[in-house]
Amino acid sequence: MIFSKKNDKNIEDVFKDEKQEKIDETVEKNKKINIDFNKIKALMNVDIKDISKKFQNNRKKIQSVNKKKITVVAFDVGSNTIKIVEGSYHKGELAVNKAVKSLTPKECIEDGKILNNSLLSNELKRIMRENSIHAKYGICTNNSTTIINREILIPKVEDEEIQTVVRFEIQQYLPINLDDYVFQVTKLGEDEENNKLNVRVIAYPDKIARGYYDMLRDMELKPHALDVNYNSLNKLANYFDQINGEQYDQQKSVVFIDMGASSLDVNIYSNGILQFTRIIKAGGNYLDEVLIRELNINKEDLVKYKSKQVDLLDIDSQDKSVLYEIDDWIEKIEKIIQFYRNKNMGIDIDNIFIYGGSAKLKGLCEYMTSKLSIDTELIENISNVHFNSKTPIVNIYDYINVIGSIIRLE
Repeated sequence: MIFSKKNDKNIEDVFKDEKQEKIDETVEKNKKINIDFNKIKALMNVDIKDISKKFQNNRKKIQSVNKKKITVVAFDVGSNTIKIVEGSYHKGELAVNKAVKSLTPKECIEDGKILNNSLLSNELKRIMRENSIHAKYGICTNNSTTIINREILIPKVEDEEIQTVVRFEIQQYLPINLDDYVFQVTKLGEDEENNKLNVRVIAYPDKIARGYYDMLRDMELKPHALDVNYNSLNKLANYFDQINGEQYDQQKSVVFIDMGASSLDVNIYSNGILQFTRIIKAGGNYLDEVLIRELNINKEDLVKYKSKQVDLLDIDSQDKSVLYEIDDWIEKIEKIIQFYRNKNMGIDIDNIFIYGGSAKLKGLCEYMTSKLSIDTELIENISNVHFNSKTPIVNIYDYINVIGSIIRLE
């Protein structure tokens, strides 16, 4: 077919019109079946009952809960360690009553997914009982490589239509069943020239959400919220104004790295907003495997060896296998930072803050600073959080994510 320049549109315009028609049809279809996407809050800052609304319908009760002060118990269940915090967030005040840590039962968690609900819930109930934690409302925060995080451009539409348009766009290039995910969207900006919206899309696997919902119910807790670690961190980073006694400027570009047992979660924030996040398959477990293999150390002696013998301030005395592993971590971190720099010309990184179980290696901050030429600090204290003087937190770097998850933004 030949298209007339005078009377007919070119092929590109025809395809654009067809795509817009499909979007309009999808919008109208979803309006008819009353899918209220506005009830899903942005960036995973949601009530778990919003995520799992197909599991339970009790909106009025949830809304009334958020209007009064309640004490919650929050869980960050990692592959190796469980972090639990009891506290509250009310009228802009964040308080922590208790914080405890325990080993995760074997084969209970894999990449954020609960594998053995019964074993895990029983262990958590035991920990709560032994530490006199009596909160009735439960929060979970986690991370997983199966959580999809994308920044995309969509046609400029009304706010109530954004969720529908995002689902349409996602379906065009991601081979996933949309019904298996819960979508959270936050607007990052507008492209006025092309009449587009720049949005960040979080697609959270429904099965993982269901696992944590069921875990809380099995513990006879009222499911209050489900969070993603980088969102928990984002809320906390916008709440405190000092790290390690020094002023923290939320407008700067900073990297927070959660150095866990099975992953290094690299999160880049600028102007108080999450700009970039990646998960690196590395961490304490990988270093442990190196030590066991190269030095013939058993698991029982690992902790003692790492605390006494691993000292990155004294490189000459370190086993080469340890340095190779740490250098591999840093090389992968550097690639992520460089990718971000290339994508955002003119924006540099001001600081790196590390936390988590693997962040406490002696000399790691100094070693990373020398390798990356970016000032790196271990988070040892933060401001504006009211801690119970009777049960002070010794190692706050273990509890950053779970403390942040308590903050609920209205």
